[in-house]
Amino acid sequence: MLNTSTPTTGPNRLLRSFRKGFSLVELLAVMAIIAILLSLASVGISRIGKGQGVTAGLAIGEGLLAQARILAMNQNAPARLIIHGDLNDSDPIQRERYRRMMMVVYQTTDDEGRIIPEWKRAGSPTFLPQGVYYSPEMSSADMRLGGVLPEDRHQLTNQPSDTWQCHFYEFNGQGVCTTPGAGFVVVNAARPSGAKVPLLGGKLDLGGFVVLKNGGTTMIRDITRLGAVGTR
Repeated sequence: MLNTSTPTTGPNRLLRSFRKGFSLVELLAVMAIIAILLSLASVGISRIGKGQGVTAGLAIGEGLLAQARILAMNQNAPARLIIHGDLNDSDPIQRERYRRMMMVVYQTTDDEGRIIPEWKRAGSPTFLPQGVYYSPEMSSADMRLGGVLPEDRHQLTNQPSDTWQCHFYEFNGQGVCTTPGAGFVVVNAARPSGAKVPLLGGKLDLGGFVVLKNGGTTMIRDITRLGAVGTR
């Protein structure tokens, strides 16, 4: 059984004070703060050493999850954090995106409160640091019971043809995670061309957190157990 610590500080802790129905001004202010933090993280990505890439990747993941939850509550409709998961190394753009590109998407409602099926993109995509990959093999739908995280096809740009299979974490209109207990795990690894799963080195460099029902997170401390899962 994986051991977890108490909920971490960070963007998710701020969400405890929010309730459905906050103003658009408040929403934009919080999203602006998140965008600034992500921008600062992106600026430093080229200077991040191997020992810091995983930590930076987890921080980016937490920030995007917080953004998705805020959007879900504001729109009273589902929102997702999606991670590109469609292997296509013949295309350099898709090779760069694979398991590293993340984005928040959301749905809206019509005048009668019915959810509109179309997914809208919230801003530009964000990438994990170079050499750091999201690991669906280790990121179970429930880190205690196991299970595979859901996937869906999402359009990543204005081009309809730019639609790919993505892993996702979803919040409903009340800001509740639809897969409470799901793990979010990233690894510092090498991925040879055509390899579906990045290869971990001799020294395990990975980390993760569990997404709670209320959108909070708690860090996974049993890293050796994660490493065992990743090498099966």
